Amino acid sequence: MKTPEKINVHDTFDGSVRYSAPVYQRYYVWGNEPLQALLEDIETAGDGNLEQFIGATVVQDFGKKGGNQSPNEYLMIDGQQRLTTIYMLICGLAWSYLQGGKDEEALTLAQTYLSFSAGKYAGMPKLLPTVQDRRQLFDILQEDIPCIEWSLKGESIDEHSSRNGISQQWENIKNHFAEVFFSDKGRLLTKKIEPFQESLLNKIVFIQVTLEATDDANTVFSKLNYEGVKLSLSDLVRNEVISRVPDNCKDALDRFYETTWKPFEKAFPTNSFDQFITIYSFIKFKGHVSKSRAFPELQKAWIGTKPNIIVSDMDIYADLYCALVKYNPLKNIHIDVGERVRRFSLMPKTTVTWPYIIELLNAFRNGLAGKADTLKCLQIVESFLVRRAIVGLEPTGLHAVFKGLWVKAGADPVKLKEKIVTGTIRCPNNQTITETLSTGDMYSRKITKYLLTQREIHFNLENGYDNATDDFTVEHVLPQNLTKEWALTFTKEEHKALLHTIGNLVPLTKGQNGRVKDQDWISKKSFIKGSNWKITQTAAAVKSWDKSQILKRAKAFASWAVEEWPDVQ
Repeated sequence: MKTPEKINVHDTFDGSVRYSAPVYQRYYVWGNEPLQALLEDIETAGDGNLEQFIGATVVQDFGKKGGNQSPNEYLMIDGQQRLTTIYMLICGLAWSYLQGGKDEEALTLAQTYLSFSAGKYAGMPKLLPTVQDRRQLFDILQEDIPCIEWSLKGESIDEHSSRNGISQQWENIKNHFAEVFFSDKGRLLTKKIEPFQESLLNKIVFIQVTLEATDDANTVFSKLNYEGVKLSLSDLVRNEVISRVPDNCKDALDRFYETTWKPFEKAFPTNSFDQFITIYSFIKFKGHVSKSRAFPELQKAWIGTKPNIIVSDMDIYADLYCALVKYNPLKNIHIDVGERVRRFSLMPKTTVTWPYIIELLNAFRNGLAGKADTLKCLQIVESFLVRRAIVGLEPTGLHAVFKGLWVKAGADPVKLKEKIVTGTIRCPNNQTITETLSTGDMYSRKITKYLLTQREIHFNLENGYDNATDDFTVEHVLPQNLTKEWALTFTKEEHKALLHTIGNLVPLTKGQNGRVKDQDWISKKSFIKGSNWKITQTAAAVKSWDKSQILKRAKAFASWAVEEWPDVQ
């Protein structure tokens, strides 16, 4: 395997390399949605005059099969959907120039990026999709890019294939270009097409992983991507770190992978490693990096760094991150601080806050932050998130608030409050929280299960949470279906107003709720009083379940909540 390299579209297709999809590859399946995302990346790169990283490709170099004058044959092991789409976009540019009467520009573009232009290989396309898709592409080249005398004979084609993904995408591309690059009178707008072409060819970049002809593509790919998921940020980082093993032979790579990398990655909860790499990059660059730029910036930062040092640096934060995903007791962390971390792991995950939390915990572990300040800062962040979640405020906009927050506020509770509550980002006050918990729809809130869990702990500190379970459902005492029995106690208006409020909701172990769904109060009371949950037992202890009981329970819940999660303003 060669050293992975950053490559742009110009470098990919301006040369003597032909990209082919192996016979076992999936046919072209991209639709309009990923096309629009790619077009947006191209336009973003053009607007900001910055490189736009769009992922990675894995190719296998089989050399010059036809002799020294023949092109290098690259099999597209991964990324063929993206490469095929980019090739079609270049076709779209050539088509646009032809439609606009710019034949010379179309010919230059086609001879440079779409086909080989000399010798016996002249007119051969530089990209071959799957056998099932080739007829579609060949028809496009011959009918819509006639400035080239295409040489398409001798290529394997499935003439009986009914696939039409490439043809449909080609229509999407032509429609988009016709709308963007041409005036209402059909005149080609060079001020539109030329910047787009520059952005596509020179500013769209990806990482190319090139396998040698002797490499077992399946083995290498399974090691890079052993669960069959498309190459992601963590896949790129994994490959980058492994590629830095000094003795770049199979035994050395396998040894490093088995003894260092595999145990490190395996310690993370399922499907959480990619998110860790993102958060690690935010910490490393103090928030001054986007997710799309994370890998290129990590590459630059790791120049000259040994792979074991890179792993050691990431490992500093690994257990702290894992505890937020799925809590396990942390080494060298006081039990009170650990309890705060456990609470975050039970909440709906707001990962934009995690870089700050992880840096705070790391500072505390290293004696750079005191216990009291650490606990206070964790309480502030939790209160901020819970209060916003109670009233239904989405975490949109919080990335800007928490980006680089450790540098701005550190472990200072006063500075932390100043930085997270801004003119545009609010934290609901006690009155708003009380009103929402008394009359608002809490059944649909993601935070409600966490609220009930913490309320249970408050009710029974000895046995509460451990005596219950985190695998539970939220049950309506007054049922969603207003039966004849319940209609004797509640009007339709009262039912509508009180049904989803916190005063009418109790936790039940999964499987129990279906058995009590529409039962009258006497039957439901008899059943739920045997619940493991103390707060459910307490609800079952009342004689009747009516409007006053729901309002009383909601008021008590709200009074407790504003103390449990104090106002941070």
